[in-house]
Amino acid sequence: MDPEYTDDLLNHLEKQTELLLETRKTMTQELQTLEVEEEMMMRKFYELMSRQRLNKKKMEKTQNVSHGKEIVEVEDTSSTSRELIVYVRKRKKNQKPT
Repeated sequence: MDPEYTDDLLNHLEKQTELLLETRKTMTQELQTLEVEEEMMMRKFYELMSRQRLNKKKMEKTQNVSHGKEIVEVEDTSSTSRELIVYVRKRKKNQKPT
C-alpha cells in the first residue's frame, strides 16, 4: 500500500464507520418503534377476536331461541323434568312453521 494514500484511506474508513454507527442507531430506534406498534396491534387484535367470539356466542344463542332450540339447564331434574317437557311442547306448538 502506498504511504501517501493511507491517510486518505483512514479518513474514509472513519467516515464510513460513523455513518454505519448512525445508521445502526436509526435502525434500532425504528425497530423499537415497530415492536411497540406491533404489540399495540396485537392487543387490539386480541380484543377484537374476544368481542367477535362473544358476539358469535350471543348470535348462536339468539338463533337457538328463535328456532325453538333453546336449551334449559336444570340442577334437580326429578321435580322439573315434567315441567321441562311441557315447556318444550308448548314452544313447539307456538312455533310458526318455516
